[in-house]
Amino acid sequence: MFTLHNIHDGEVVHQKSLLLIGRYNSPRDRDGHVQVQTANEAGRQTFPAHSWPMCDGWFKCLAILSPGKNIIQLRVAGGGDSVRVCVDYVPLLDIPPLHLVVMLAADSPGLMDCPPCKPSPAHSNLHAAVAKLRMAACMWQALTAEEMRAAGLGRRTFRLEEHWSADSLSRSFSPDPDSLMSCMRSTIKVHVVRSDKTAAQIRDRDIAQQYDGARDKNALHGIFLDAMKRYGPPFEDLTRPIVAGLIFDSHYDKASNLITGHAALGSHNPTGISLGMCGSHVAYAWPRFIEEVPDCLLDTTPPGDTVGNDCNACPTNWEACTVGLTAFIHEVGHAFSAPHTSGIMGGGCSRDFPKNFLSTVAYSRVLNRRDDVPITIHTDHMCRWALQDLLRFVGLPHFRHPSDPEKNSASAVVTVEGHGDSLRLVINCKAGIAEVNLNGTVLNKTSIPNPAKQVLVRINELSRFSRNSPLQLQVLSMNGKHAEYPVWSMLSRMAQIQIPGTDIHLRRKSVGRPIGEDGDWPWAVLLNKRDQRGNLAQAYKIDLRVGWRLDGAEVYFEDRTKIPCGRRGPGGNDPDMGGHMTRKLLISRKAEITKVLVSRVDQNDLCGLRMFLSNGKAMGALNKHYSHAVETLVPDEGQIIVGFYGTTSQHSRCNEFGIITAPRNIQLPDWLYDMPELQNNPKDGSGSRLRPNDGPRRYDLDIAEDQDGGYDCHLDVEESD
Repeated sequence: MFTLHNIHDGEVVHQKSLLLIGRYNSPRDRDGHVQVQTANEAGRQTFPAHSWPMCDGWFKCLAILSPGKNIIQLRVAGGGDSVRVCVDYVPLLDIPPLHLVVMLAADSPGLMDCPPCKPSPAHSNLHAAVAKLRMAACMWQALTAEEMRAAGLGRRTFRLEEHWSADSLSRSFSPDPDSLMSCMRSTIKVHVVRSDKTAAQIRDRDIAQQYDGARDKNALHGIFLDAMKRYGPPFEDLTRPIVAGLIFDSHYDKASNLITGHAALGSHNPTGISLGMCGSHVAYAWPRFIEEVPDCLLDTTPPGDTVGNDCNACPTNWEACTVGLTAFIHEVGHAFSAPHTSGIMGGGCSRDFPKNFLSTVAYSRVLNRRDDVPITIHTDHMCRWALQDLLRFVGLPHFRHPSDPEKNSASAVVTVEGHGDSLRLVINCKAGIAEVNLNGTVLNKTSIPNPAKQVLVRINELSRFSRNSPLQLQVLSMNGKHAEYPVWSMLSRMAQIQIPGTDIHLRRKSVGRPIGEDGDWPWAVLLNKRDQRGNLAQAYKIDLRVGWRLDGAEVYFEDRTKIPCGRRGPGGNDPDMGGHMTRKLLISRKAEITKVLVSRVDQNDLCGLRMFLSNGKAMGALNKHYSHAVETLVPDEGQIIVGFYGTTSQHSRCNEFGIITAPRNIQLPDWLYDMPELQNNPKDGSGSRLRPNDGPRRYDLDIAEDQDGGYDCHLDVEESD
């Protein structure tokens, strides 16, 4: 009569806390409770029985496991039907754990904030703080393992450090050491560290994260790190521990309506201590032991005005509980190296936290409604780890399984292949491809257990997107690396570009490495551009920027703007280009660029640039002392150079430089200058800003140019074809 949806009999797991999801299929007692009992192979009970609510037969519940075989029996409360499943718990003691730490002030009063509706000190003393952090970690561990399983990555999660001590995970543990349910057992360790700062210093509003006038909102993170370092092992840089830290002495100052001694902060330090921390100001609402989990996630009691209403999202105890636990796991995610993505790492998902552990939900005073129930294994919600985060975690030693292969750190590489209707984007990644998106819409989701190493995106799949709007190809690799590629710019790297609505084709040729790595900036700059009045402005000068390597170029236009052949900055504030051998080349109206020389050290490393005009002028430096080869870019017969294109690395070094050519003596259509793949616009959509007194007056432009005289070039190279 019971169906378990996320576990099978005989399964081997590596976690102490296990989330079970299933359904009771009887027409009776479908909104009752399911009782969880755990025993070993000999039939001896290893953890006290506890109950969880059902909704329309659906249930979710936690089981706390002991090393070895665990016989988990689920029974309808009050007797009746039951089901048994055997789960083999094998702890992985050779992987690093997540450490749990409570930090006290030097003179801590020993009590956390607690409203009258919660008995104090049972919910506010140090023992309660330790128990609540221990239970929270069990919930996070089970949630993460289930998310991994559902994503096809295997049931994996972080290990929690354990030691022999009095356990608090059940209210039914006996203080008698000879009892079968003795509290003395191997339990999750919570370190208690003492800061050298007083409670008043920790509660100083000048370091309170939620105080707008705070002088240092990150100070509490440093205070916590210092306290752990003074505590000593295991909190040493050499061991690179990852820590979930609770600030015990957080306090709500009712007079100023400010939560002090609290900062939700997390950071990953690959060479030292990684810490995700949170204040204890809503810990009164957290469960102390497993029997309290359902009650705490369903408690609609208002906490009152003696405690802080964090983010105005805590009008009930259950909402205060989830605000705290979700913010905390978010910061622990940062400690595990996850950036801001979506779901848990996107924020704003606290109201969905209970949906990971219960099949029913409480009424939300924040939203003034109750979400639909039951919550099943198929119910979608926001409080989840993003696939990108899960894949990132898989690569950490804390999540590794003994059978895992060696991690492949390869990045995805995207190239353009084919012509016409057979044109396609080819995505290759030796680590495997997890997901491909176009502007956030999933285009291709490969099998996670058997990921593809190559994915094709055909030109007809792009027809639903407007070429007048940016289109980003997002590739998530199996090693957690996430890269974005500008589709229209990449397609502009084709040897020929057809101008829409015409039979005219622009041609392209370049030297160097085209875009292919995350962080590359593709660009294109035509020698005519549209000004702010909608008229065409012509290029009149080019600044060739050459240093020890090729930095790029800057094209000056008659509307008194300039556009870099390189990276753009927001609001038209472009980063300064280097180049101690910079040279400015003036282009008269009757002159045209006839030839471009590009020197390179190797295929991916360009080091010089020189241009030639039809009036005999030449300008630029080729770095002859460093270059191994000089390549010549000239238009094909019947063509004329109308612009440049290339790729600049995230370190602002030009990796590719090329020419764009058009048929000579043919009027190019006006809309050519609006094609995004032929422009170099900042990501925020702004363009180059006009200088004061702007206008199309060529006589008022800066027409100064540099002297050349064959600068840094051999004569035979200059005259080559």
